[in-house]
Parts: sequence; structure tokens; C-alpha cells
Amino acid sequence: MHHLRDSSDILKDAEKLRDRLAEDGYLYLPGFLDASEVVAVQSELRAVLHSVGWLADPDRLAAAGRGLGYRHHSFRTLYPAVLRLESVHRIAFDAVLWAFMERLFGGEIFCHPARVVRIAPQSAGEYVTRAHQDYVVQHVTTDVVTCWIPFTRCDEDKQGLRLIPGSQLRGFLPPDASLGGRRPLYLSVPSDDPAWATADYAPGDLVLFHSLTVHGGGPNASDELRLSTDLRYQLVDDPMRAEFTHPHGWPMTPDWDEIAAGWSTDEWYRLPDRVRLVPMPDGVDYGEYLAGLVPRPSRLLADRRQIA
Repeated sequence: MHHLRDSSDILKDAEKLRDRLAEDGYLYLPGFLDASEVVAVQSELRAVLHSVGWLADPDRLAAAGRGLGYRHHSFRTLYPAVLRLESVHRIAFDAVLWAFMERLFGGEIFCHPARVVRIAPQSAGEYVTRAHQDYVVQHVTTDVVTCWIPFTRCDEDKQGLRLIPGSQLRGFLPPDASLGGRRPLYLSVPSDDPAWATADYAPGDLVLFHSLTVHGGGPNASDELRLSTDLRYQLVDDPMRAEFTHPHGWPMTPDWDEIAAGWSTDEWYRLPDRVRLVPMPDGVDYGEYLAGLVPRPSRLLADRRQIA
């Protein structure tokens, strides 16, 4: 498997970073964040996961047993407990990260309130998260950038994010409905496809990628949980799907009145007033909708993107 290209050497040059993102579909920045702050979030996650029975010891990442995995009820029990941690939302507003993302976009940005926390136990299959493009759920704005932050170390046994460099140039790829899920999301990409690229990650590392970049989560063969988060940013003047104003997993997960009860501020989920929200059309078959979906021209990818 290929190794991700480190872009730390061009960190201070916004134009070169945009060119690299347009060429590769991602930026890999090891050690970008303060590792101690990331580990502090991991510590809070461990405590919660121990309280719900997923960890045997709150001081270690060892899973409480085999056979752990997301089930329908997880979104009503385990996941809300995780989303109630204010720290997993506050990290999206880290001053260094925020300034970097504004420089990359070249304008005023916001972060989607529907932030994702990924909890990956030992996986029997090929993927923890199957191959997909984030655009498959975003629809209305092409230039959304996901920041993936590992809360735990990732290596060959406990793989983290993997992606296919250059895949963003193929445009939107309609998903394969036969791969399952509540609605079509995933692409039929073998786990041993030679195009995949990844790295050994540590807390403090950052990978960001475009909404059209094919990516997924590698298998976890270890007896430890892998923890990470997905934070999605875009320009304030671009529209957003209305469903992303709610916590991730809503309506299976509770809304903010319950999730954010007792928080120090509502800043972590409050949107700028001028963000335009676009709901999904009523009475439309989701698969048919995706089949006819063509992304709007991308400013971040410039003229490199070729719609397939």
C-alpha cells in the first residue's frame, strides 16, 4: 500500500497547499496539532467507553471483549454518551486548525455541527468503514473538506484512514446499493486495490481531504479500540444540507437540547446566520437522486476535476 505524501514542508504556503490538495485530493500533516490536547480528548473518551462497557479499563484502550460493534441500539445508548463530551466538539475550533482552514479556503468558514466520532473495535471484515466519498451525503456543496484526526495510534494492525490519491479528479461516483446500509453510500473498491494509500498515525496528526476523494477506514486486527473524529469545513457562503445542523446520527441520536445540556457554550453547534440550509427533496428515491447528481464546479480543485 502506498504511503501518504507529507505536506509539512509547504505548510506556510497556502497556494502550494491548494495545488497539492487539487492534485492529490488530500493533505497529510503529521504532528500538526498539540498531541497533549488530542490525548486529553482520548482520555475522556476512554472514561465514557468504559462506563458503557466497551473498555475493560478506563486507562487502557483494550476492548472489553470480542464481538463489539455498532448495532441499531448503539445510536441510542453508546453514541449519545460519546457525543455529549464537549471536548470532542471543541477540538474543531482549535485556534491553529481554524486559522489554517481559513487560509486554505481563502475566506470565512464554518464547521458542520454533525461531527463524527469513530469508534472502531476489532473488525472481521475488510474495512472498518467501506470506501466512499463524503459528497454522497453532502450533495449541495462540492468544496467541503473533512479533517480526520486520530485520537489513538494507528499502525499496520490497527489501521486508520486510507484513501485513493487522485480519485477526486473522477468526480462523483454513484454508490453501489448492493453493499448495504440504510441508504446507498459505498463504492465497490477492493481492500487490496493497489491505489490505496495510508500511514502510521499518532495523536496530533491531521489528514484533510476533499469531499470527492475516495476514502475509508482500514481493518483493525488488534484487541484495542481505534478512536478518531471527522470534522467537516466549508465556506460560509456555500449552502449545507439541513440535516447536518443536528448531531451526527440524528434522529437516532438525540438533538442538541439533550446532547449539549450542561455545556459551557452553544458555540460548538451554532451556525453563522447567513449559512443557507437546503433540505432533501420530499418524495424522492435516494438511489435515483444520487444517480442524477452532478457536483457543482469546485474552486478548490480548479479545472483539474473531470466529471466522470
